[in-house]
Amino acid sequence: MFNLINETDYKLLDKTKNYYNFFIFSILLLFIAIFSRLIFLGFDKNISSTSKARDISLNALPTIYDLNKNILAYSDFNYSIKNTKSKVKYLKRNVPLNEILEQIYKGDPYIKFEKILTRKYPYNSIINNMIGNTSIEHHGISLIEKYIDQEKKDIDLSLDIQIQKKIYDSLLKDTINLNPDYTLNILIDLSREEIVSNVFLDNRNISSKFDQTLMPLKDLKFDFGSVFKTFTVYSALKNQKIDINEYFDVDQPVYIGTKIINDFPRNSEIPLQVSDILKKSSNRGAVLIGRNLDCQNEFKVDLDQIGLLKSAKIGFGMSSVEPTVNNFRGSYCDNIPFGYGLSVSPIQLINAYGKIITGRENFNTSFEKHKKINKNKYNKVSNTINKLLFYANETDNDLYKNFLVAGKTGTADQILSNGEKFQNVTYVSFFPYNNPKYLNLTFMQNPKEKYGKYMTAGNTVKPTFYNILKEIYIYLDLSIINSKSTDI
Repeated sequence: MFNLINETDYKLLDKTKNYYNFFIFSILLLFIAIFSRLIFLGFDKNISSTSKARDISLNALPTIYDLNKNILAYSDFNYSIKNTKSKVKYLKRNVPLNEILEQIYKGDPYIKFEKILTRKYPYNSIINNMIGNTSIEHHGISLIEKYIDQEKKDIDLSLDIQIQKKIYDSLLKDTINLNPDYTLNILIDLSREEIVSNVFLDNRNISSKFDQTLMPLKDLKFDFGSVFKTFTVYSALKNQKIDINEYFDVDQPVYIGTKIINDFPRNSEIPLQVSDILKKSSNRGAVLIGRNLDCQNEFKVDLDQIGLLKSAKIGFGMSSVEPTVNNFRGSYCDNIPFGYGLSVSPIQLINAYGKIITGRENFNTSFEKHKKINKNKYNKVSNTINKLLFYANETDNDLYKNFLVAGKTGTADQILSNGEKFQNVTYVSFFPYNNPKYLNLTFMQNPKEKYGKYMTAGNTVKPTFYNILKEIYIYLDLSIINSKSTDI
């Protein structure tokens, strides 16, 4: 019994009242929780009944992994909302639970819910235009997704997502600074013939974005400009039509038909040897070297042998577009030696350089993960080319000497249908030059800004590559680097 006159008993009564309120509140919470759970179970049962046929008809696609077993693509379930009033229309996919409950409370009998199988891409932002797409029926319809849908097995790519992320972040900064239409960077492990990284950044407005079912590495093609001068020198050396100490008078006018071929900037040290024709990227010098060759029986044969006149396979059932030979600026035989007249895909350009610098005639890089380590097959021509490209690539960047980076730039003038002119810029580099381990292609279409006086590859994609190398070299296998020169 409580004595209401006693102050202590009042306090006890008040405390008891609080306990009672707390008890009632707890019971109410428990009731709400049980009621909500019953609603959800009923809702989940409804989902199961509306999606039963669909779930039976769909099978999970295999999982795609990177080089280190990081998951790049996998199948999982999520909820979708659809309207079945007249014709089934999906209102929203991958819907969070709170939005589904909101639709339930509205009570619209035509709104149905479906638990469906979907494709998840944890690294979608940095592997765009590479993995491919799936249909609403959960079938692979493009690129690697199409292949695994047919093969029905998990696959391991040669891609290293950690390196891909480093390259993506660095490339994004230069894409913002230089403002091209789009940018492409591909890193190749030459000994394994594997694509380690494949980054594509589309910098155009949303309406112009590149189709996600296509892969720029294999589906775009360009005249790549002066990077083709390497092939001219290679063919001339291979067919013993020039000596590297030979001089070429590039001060004299060089014509293709009635059109004069110029060098930019004008070369003052004339005549030029082969090494300086590559270093100064002399258009006239390349044409003069090319004219030492039998175009059809030597030069064309060599271009075909290194893969520039046919489609290239890149693994998992994928192949590049076919090259295009045209007569832009005149004669086919005079155009190609200095970088015009033959449009190829990036993968064809990569494979051609891979064959030349490693000496392996069957070189062919792909996304497939390989166990075999291929040794470079040095010969006099490959050694000479590699030394020439190390000299031609000379720069004051410390990474040039630290990693013995050889390479060639290319700047190709392009003209739109409305007469507007712009440049495509390319930089092919490999290192170390005396025992090539990695090959890289950096490309930009129509950069609007530059790091130097002229709009050239040397003032755009070349510094872009060195910015990338600074970020990734610690993750590469560069134990083979030494400064000992390769003797010829």
